[in-house]
Amino acid sequence: MLVAGLFAKYVRYDTKRHDDVRIARQTPPAGAEVREYDYLPDGDPMHKLNFYRPEGREGVLPLIVNVHGGAWVYGDKDLNKYYCMYLASKGYCVMGMSYRLAPDTDIGGQISDVFAALNFVAENAAELGCDTDGIMLTGDSAGGHLASLAACIILSPRLAEAYGVHVPDVSVACVAMSHPVCEIHSVFRRRDCEPARFCRLPQHVFDNVLFGRRPRRHPLYGLSAFTEYTDGLSLPPVMLIGCERDVYTRHTQYLAALLSSMEKEGRCEKFVLDFVKAADESRKLRHVYNIVHYEWPESVRVNDASLAFFDESRRKNK
Repeated sequence: MLVAGLFAKYVRYDTKRHDDVRIARQTPPAGAEVREYDYLPDGDPMHKLNFYRPEGREGVLPLIVNVHGGAWVYGDKDLNKYYCMYLASKGYCVMGMSYRLAPDTDIGGQISDVFAALNFVAENAAELGCDTDGIMLTGDSAGGHLASLAACIILSPRLAEAYGVHVPDVSVACVAMSHPVCEIHSVFRRRDCEPARFCRLPQHVFDNVLFGRRPRRHPLYGLSAFTEYTDGLSLPPVMLIGCERDVYTRHTQYLAALLSSMEKEGRCEKFVLDFVKAADESRKLRHVYNIVHYEWPESVRVNDASLAFFDESRRKNK
């Protein structure tokens, strides 16, 4: 676990260093307001959420739930703040939560936090002015994994029991994942998108981060990868966002092939892929570009497309 702790500290230091420089150069999106809430009354700074609305807009609005990325070890509710503000400025309620980070907690603890935040919003929906009937769950990188897992838990009493969470009175209209890493038992992948066997040692370190000293003995180990937690379920519409230069592009490609097959088999209501090839770029697009650089024209295009996907999915859900 010493190595797991050192890994987490390095990722937090290195990623925050670059994020701080980027955010200092950016201008927040106009047209959105944000309020902070404690979603659990325990005083833990990681049990807070941001709730966004269009500035000056009254009435009940559709709800988007965003789960931030950060390799499961980094970030908080403010990491995707500008992205969430952009979505809210387009006429939506948006909730983004902090959740406890690994290895200070395991994957079960992180999902427990995600659902505690969901329950808070569902219980206060009237006051917040959000519609919980037909939400969009969205997340980037590790957040894409947690968002898709949360969607499946909402659909599956078996998964809800295994993860020990109370599912609030919400329904999922769709899921939108940006550059997700969902096959967490095989984070490192070859060019053919299959697991890289020569990376067993770093994968073991990664497993220690999320599952502790004996990962395979963890009760949630076999229910934590996309191919495991989607087994036997029929998914709502799913949008997958990626780009060729993404360091985790093989995860996007693998997931795209899987979801395409699931759609053909009737196990996914609709699948949409937005994938930018390097030859088609106007600038070099990297991992989660549409989240960290919400202001780029390429990001505006795909983020607006995800909102259109949400609107279409909600209409069919009603």
